[in-house]
Amino acid sequence: MTPSRPPFSLLSLQVFIAVARLGSFTRAADYLHLTQSAVSKHIGLLERHLGVPLLTRAGGVALTQAGIQFLDAIEPALEQIQYAVERVSAPAEQRAIVTFLAPPAVLQFWLVALLPRFAQEHPAIELQMRTRPVGGRVGRSDLDAEIRFGRGNWQGARDQYLFGREMCVIASPALCERLPLRDYADLRRVPRLQHVLYPTAWDEWRRTLAPGLEFDGQAQEYDHYSVMVEAVRAELGVAIMPRLLVRKMLASGELAAPFNEVMLGSGGYYLILRDHTAPAHAVRAAGAWIKARADEMAREWLAAARPPVVYTDSG
Repeated sequence: MTPSRPPFSLLSLQVFIAVARLGSFTRAADYLHLTQSAVSKHIGLLERHLGVPLLTRAGGVALTQAGIQFLDAIEPALEQIQYAVERVSAPAEQRAIVTFLAPPAVLQFWLVALLPRFAQEHPAIELQMRTRPVGGRVGRSDLDAEIRFGRGNWQGARDQYLFGREMCVIASPALCERLPLRDYADLRRVPRLQHVLYPTAWDEWRRTLAPGLEFDGQAQEYDHYSVMVEAVRAELGVAIMPRLLVRKMLASGELAAPFNEVMLGSGGYYLILRDHTAPAHAVRAAGAWIKARADEMAREWLAAARPPVVYTDSG
């Protein structure tokens, strides 16, 4: 039996993906070098054949529920086709370049050590890492993907949670010997350190774990977690940090978690892909790999964690 052919082309599917990702008929037309009228015709052809609206157009372009399902179904298939074409037609030595933006601490304490593994598993993709200055902005055209700290759900961005909400108090083992931290109230005797981009961290920790505790003064702020770790090592105070960032230093004894707690804070690291940029298959492959490594890191840490690890949600 000969399979039936759909009455639309691959171009119609590419048009739909571009409109869905860019959120605009005009931007999709510019991106694909088509007229806006041609874009509208391709979308209309798809909707007539499927018998359901894929997009709403009132007050801007948005996907319907059917549009979300259709996008999730066709996008991976088209990327596989694109990847197959590129593998066959491109020279063997040609590699896709994915420009990736990440906070310095994420690179230093986690991602850089994984890059040789990525290169081995994805020899056709080259990751070019850049660091974001604190509070710095980078234009959408300047990168393909990024890891961003915050609460997620940024307007115009599709984000996936990686890690970082799992916060704990860390200290130097030498400081813990000099000033034992046996109870939360003992924190009143030492300076507190926190990240400048997470000014509510200690307040969330106190409300969640020690609601009756009052701290004196403000916590000292640092621009980078990597610098804050050095301050902790120098016994300048205790810090509240994403536990998975410092998991190796805690396991080796370089740092101590005196209360062995995990407070699920409001901020964490999220993966954002600019998957309308080229080559889309490489961007999504790199993103999927990084997400998988974050999940793998969390599973490994949980399996090796020393009990009792106290989990509480700042809510």
